[in-house]
Amino acid sequence: MRVREYAAASTGSLILLGTLVEAFRGSWGLYENYYRLPKEKYGVLSPLRWQDIVFIAGFYVVLLALGYLSFRLLKYSLRHRGRVA
Repeated sequence: MRVREYAAASTGSLILLGTLVEAFRGSWGLYENYYRLPKEKYGVLSPLRWQDIVFIAGFYVVLLALGYLSFRLLKYSLRHRGRVA
């Protein structure tokens, strides 16, 4: 049983770390592409197209799902079980 808990803890930690890194990188990329560069290049922001909005929403839904998966794996690995005498 210990092997499953260690496997769940390591998998959950790796997924959480990857999710946090990709959330930062993706958010920074969205900021660069949709706010900073148009503002510097054209001096005005253009509205997002519907495809952009769907991509951004899908990106954050996937990140949320991965965050929940890592939470459940870590919760499983860290739950307290009493010893059987």
